[in-house]
Amino acid sequence: MKIGRDFTNLLNPIFLTNEEREQLRNNILQVADMDAKVQIKVKSDVVSQIKIANELGIRHIELDGGVPNPYLAMDDANLFAIKETAKIYNISLSFHLPYTFVSNSIASFQEEDRQSAVELLKKYILQAKKLGCISCILHPGSVPFYQATGEYLNLVKESLYKSYCELAEYSYNLGILLHLENNTAFDFVLTEIEEGIELLERIDPQGKIIKYCFDIGHWFTRADVGKPIPEQPEKVFETIPEKYVYEMHLNDYIPIVKKFHPPLYYEKGLLKRENLKQLLSLMAKKNVKIVVIETAVREIDELLNSKEIIAKEQQYLKSILEEINIPIE
Repeated sequence: MKIGRDFTNLLNPIFLTNEEREQLRNNILQVADMDAKVQIKVKSDVVSQIKIANELGIRHIELDGGVPNPYLAMDDANLFAIKETAKIYNISLSFHLPYTFVSNSIASFQEEDRQSAVELLKKYILQAKKLGCISCILHPGSVPFYQATGEYLNLVKESLYKSYCELAEYSYNLGILLHLENNTAFDFVLTEIEEGIELLERIDPQGKIIKYCFDIGHWFTRADVGKPIPEQPEKVFETIPEKYVYEMHLNDYIPIVKKFHPPLYYEKGLLKRENLKQLLSLMAKKNVKIVVIETAVREIDELLNSKEIIAKEQQYLKSILEEINIPIE
């Protein structure tokens, strides 16, 4: 099993000027404004991401295609250089496809919108191929609450079936495994495991060309829409058929305050150490290949010490895996 990482916003402060870092420290530069300033820089410099990952003992990176991103503007020479650098450092890559704006429309039952979204995502998947990515992750769009029920919901699911069929086949022909990731409860569609698996069974009963990326932090958002969280929430992973298992996401969630992706070793969300032990054991038993950590922070002192947070989280996970005798690639 590989423990990988999507750096989310953790590398953003590294790309600030000294003046901007002081402005952030003194709360003159707001966190959201910092994100807007440096996201393209951070995502463009994949070579630096690879070197930082190597320094911290991380063997897999999931590149973040959240909007804004630079990937469609990258030329072949840049893409090839990134691919070769990843090979030199023996770090594998996957790609998280965009999940807002146009990409959301893979669920649209307005056919023109759906087709536009699929064609856009194909362009990203082709770039992922040139980067040497082994897999891609895709959220199942987002639906207004008033169209997430009854016949409207049937139309949405039919649109998702058509979109994922087309994109899974396109990805597979490029040598990339497409993954359907469960939505948050706030997206109103395919939030539950059984809904996603039902769709995958219809698309690919053998589990050959498409997989299921379970994000337990997304699943925890059910707590904020009145759905229960069991005492041992990690056991929900047992319901995922092994044939659909390959790459998984791992992050925590704090209900009520609706805080996504707090550092795992804080244990402030619903994933405590014992839950993580059981979840990682279940993942290993089902032969999960890659677990991608998606921690993000918003507090200024955390952002300014984000590399330390990554290192501590890596050590925390390593100690758990050693305790339960799971070897790490």
